[in-house]
Amino acid sequence: MKILIVMDPGIMIPLKGYGGHERLVEMFAKEYHKMGHEVHLVITSGSSVAGCTVHDFGKEGFPPKKVDALKAMPTAWKFLWQHRKEFDLVHNFGRLAYLIPILHFPVKKIMTYGREITSRNINLINRLGGKNYWFTACSQDLLSRVSADGNWEVVYNAIEFDKYQLQKDCDRDAPLIFLGRIEKIKGCHTAIEVAKRTGNKLLIAGNISPLPEEQAYFKKYIEPFIDGNQIKYIGSVNDTEKNEWLGKCKALLFPIEWNEPFGIVMIEAMACGTPVIAFNRGSVNEVVEEGITGSKVIGLDEMVIAVNNIASIDRKQCRHSAEKRFDVSVISRQYLDLVCAPEKKIVIITTGQPAANPRVLKEYQILKLNGFRVTVLYTYSAEWSYLIDEEKFNTGQLEKHDFVLIGGNPYNKKIDYFFSRLLFKIIGKVSRLIPLAYFKEINIVRSALYLRLHAPKYKADLFIAHYLGALPAAIKAAEKRRVPIIFDAEDFHRGEEPYYPEQVMDVIKMETRLLPKVNVITTSSPLISRAYENLFPRKKVITLLNVFAKNYLQPMVDSNDKKLKLFWFSQNIGPNRGLEIMIDALNLLTEDISLTLLGNIRYPAYIEQLLLRSRQRDKIFFLKPVNPEEVFKIASKFDIGLAAEIPYCENRDICLTNKIFTYLASGNCILASDTSAQKEFITTNQHIGFLYKYNDAGDLANKIKTLFYDRTLLEEYKKNALTLAKSTFNWERESEQLLSMVKNLTASGVK
Repeated sequence: MKILIVMDPGIMIPLKGYGGHERLVEMFAKEYHKMGHEVHLVITSGSSVAGCTVHDFGKEGFPPKKVDALKAMPTAWKFLWQHRKEFDLVHNFGRLAYLIPILHFPVKKIMTYGREITSRNINLINRLGGKNYWFTACSQDLLSRVSADGNWEVVYNAIEFDKYQLQKDCDRDAPLIFLGRIEKIKGCHTAIEVAKRTGNKLLIAGNISPLPEEQAYFKKYIEPFIDGNQIKYIGSVNDTEKNEWLGKCKALLFPIEWNEPFGIVMIEAMACGTPVIAFNRGSVNEVVEEGITGSKVIGLDEMVIAVNNIASIDRKQCRHSAEKRFDVSVISRQYLDLVCAPEKKIVIITTGQPAANPRVLKEYQILKLNGFRVTVLYTYSAEWSYLIDEEKFNTGQLEKHDFVLIGGNPYNKKIDYFFSRLLFKIIGKVSRLIPLAYFKEINIVRSALYLRLHAPKYKADLFIAHYLGALPAAIKAAEKRRVPIIFDAEDFHRGEEPYYPEQVMDVIKMETRLLPKVNVITTSSPLISRAYENLFPRKKVITLLNVFAKNYLQPMVDSNDKKLKLFWFSQNIGPNRGLEIMIDALNLLTEDISLTLLGNIRYPAYIEQLLLRSRQRDKIFFLKPVNPEEVFKIASKFDIGLAAEIPYCENRDICLTNKIFTYLASGNCILASDTSAQKEFITTNQHIGFLYKYNDAGDLANKIKTLFYDRTLLEEYKKNALTLAKSTFNWERESEQLLSMVKNLTASGVK
C-alpha cells in the first residue's frame, strides 16, 4: 500500500523536544514502513523520517504564524491534487481542509483528531460530499463532544513500547511524579498537596507555560512549595530522561481539571511499569484499567487513598496490559483495518448495561467471532451491573473501546447523568401537555433522548435495537445511513405491566408507528413471535431463545446429599415473581429442603415480609447478584431450578426467560409454573422436570416431595436437562439464525 501522511507545518521531525501530533506522525510513518508499506510525508521543510519519502511543506516555527498557515493551504492542495491518483491512503493529522481537493476521488482518507474537534468544519466537509473518508477521535470521550455526523471511529493514541524500559520493582520510599506542562488545568498544585498529605516525595517534570496567567499560577501555587527535598522540580525532560524518571517513581499523578482528550503521558508511565492515579475526567476512564494500570479517582481525598494503596498493583502486569492496547503496532493496525478490513460494522443500541443484558453480550460476541466490527451503545441502569461491567473492562474480558456509555452514570459521568435525569423529568411533563409522538418516544426511558442524539454519529451496515427505548435512536440512525435495522423486542411490550396508566396505549402507538420501519423483529419466545406476527403480518419475526453457549455447560455431579436444594435467580428479588408460592409450598413440607434466591434486593421490606411468611426461615438463603457467567456454576450446586413465572400480565404468560436455559446448562431438574410459554416448552421437552399450577402451593409441594423421595428420577431429569442443553438449546445452534439474518441484511444493504 502506498500511504501519504499529512501534517501542519511548524515542528521539524526528528523532534528536538515536545511535539504531540508530530511525535505520532513520525511513529506511525515508521511503523507503516516497518509493515511493508511505501510511506510518503508532507511535513515541515528540513524534516526526515527513516525509510520514508519527505515532501517539504512550510517552514519551522511553532506556533506558526497565521500568514504561514494561510500559505501552507494552497501548497497542500496543489500537492494532493497533483498526486490524487498515486496513493491508496491519505492519513491526515493536519487541517481538515487539506482533504478538499481529493474528497471525491477513490483514494481512502483518514482524518485523525487528537484535540477538540470543530464540528462546523466537519459539517462543511459533509455538505461537500465525497467518498472513502473516515474521521477518528483519540478517545470515546472526545468523540462524545462532537455534534457532527460522519464515519467516526475511536482509535487511541500510541507510543513505541520498545523505547521504554520496564522497572519491575520500586522502592518503598520512591517518589511520586507529575509530568506535563505546568498549568492550572493539569493540576500540579493538587499533586503537591497529595505528596504532602501522604508524606511522599514528588518530582515535577515539564515545561512552564509562557502564558502570563500560567506564569502567575506557577509563581503563586507551585514555586513556593519547591524545596528541593520533598518537592523537587527537574524541568523539562527528553525521551531518555522521561523513561528514567518515570521508571523510578511509584506512581504518576494525573490530577487534571479538564476533559483531556487522551494524555499520552499516562501510557508512557505504564510502559515503565509505573501505575497512574488520575482524576476520572476526559479519557481517563478509557485509558486507566482500575487495579491493573492504576486507579481512577474523584477528588483529592480519593487520590490520597489510592497513593497509599498503590503497592498492590503489579508493575509487570501494568506494562503488559497497556502494551496490548496502546503499542504503535496495535494502533497502526487499527488505522489500516479501517480502510482495508472487509468486515461489516454492526452497532447495537440498548437502554441497559452489558452485565444486565446477556442477550446483548451474546450477540456482540458471536458477531465479533464471525468477523463483524461491533460497537455497543449502552446506558447506566443499576449499580450491581456497573460494578460487574467495570471489572470485565478492567480485566480485558470485554474490549472497552467497543462499548460506549451514553447518558452518563452517577460515578464518573455525573454531569451527563444529572442532565439526562433532569431532561427526562422535563420531557415527561411536556409530553403530558403536548402529547406528540416524539415526546412520548423519548420519554419512555431516561436515556432515550441521549441515544437518539448520539446514535446517528456511528456509521454502520446494520443497527440492532434492544428494548423500546433504543428503537427511536436506532431508526433515526438507520434512516440517516440508509441501512437495515433489527429490533430485538425480546418481550411482548404492549403486554407488560404498565408503570403508569397511559403506558400501554403509549407503547401500542409507538410500536404501531415504528415497527413497520424495521426489517426484522426478534423475540425470545415462540408465543411472543406469534403475537407480533398477528399484529404485523408483513413483518419478518424470528425467535431467538435466551440460550447459552456450550462452554457454560456444567459437569454432571451425582449428589449423595440427603437434602434437596432449590434455586431461583433473577436480576431483582421482588413481588410478582412467584416467590410467595414457593414459601407456601415449603411450609407444607417437613422434609429437609432449602431454598436459595439470587438477585438484587431492591425492596428490603418485601424480603422481610417474605421471611415472615415462612415457617422455616433458617432454610431460606439469599445471594447477591454476580457476574452472569458465574450463575451457571452456582446453579450447578443445586438440585432443582425454579421457573416460577406468574401470568400477572400477558407478557409474563407468553415469555420464556433465560432461567430455564440456565437450569438446563447447569444440569438442574426444572420445576416450572404452568404459564402458556412454559407449559408449551416443558410439554414439548419432557423428562427434564415438572409443571406445577402457578397459584397452587399444594401442587408445587407435591412435585417437590416426589423429587425428594425419588432420587433416581431426580438424577435422570438432571442428566436429561444437561443433554438437552448440549444437543439442542445452546447458543451455537441458536446463533445460526442470527448470523444468517445479519449476513443477508448487510450483504443486501436493504433498508
